[in-house]
Amino acid sequence: MRSLAEAKAFASTFEIFEIPSLRIIGLEARCGGELGNTAPALWGNVFQSSAEDTFLALPRWKSDCMFGWHCDYDAETDTFVYMVCVLSPAGAEVPPGFSFRDIPATQVALGLYGEDSEKTMSRARALGFEPNGTPYGWHAELYFRKEEANPPKSVKTPWRWLVPVKPMDT
Repeated sequence: MRSLAEAKAFASTFEIFEIPSLRIIGLEARCGGELGNTAPALWGNVFQSSAEDTFLALPRWKSDCMFGWHCDYDAETDTFVYMVCVLSPAGAEVPPGFSFRDIPATQVALGLYGEDSEKTMSRARALGFEPNGTPYGWHAELYFRKEEANPPKSVKTPWRWLVPVKPMDT
């Protein structure tokens, strides 16, 4: 199984990859429920402030992309934390004002550009994998810079889903 570090923009083949223990570093906002979709405003803040320079200076495990990280779901309010972030090596220093999450090594399903998370999981199941929510409790939008600069097609969701998975119990 290949490392997610080897994944390339414009790939049209679905794959399961491995990631090592990593530190997710970024800016976060609570999203969903009565709050609505606060993610677009958070992305806007990143690109209209000095935060973009900080992101560019962060050590990156996967340098050619950024992520929209979904984690810390609260069933009572139907909200979750949304982070604009990068994948950094475990233990990387976190800049002032930024948040982080440490995640253990896992296997991940990397969806195809423009497909929804359900299609990503359908493809993973066809390969014998299922979601691995424990202890992970996250999924993410993966944005390759090259795909953002030159989208391969016009779609409602211009990103790829990244979902932790494990082999199905048989």
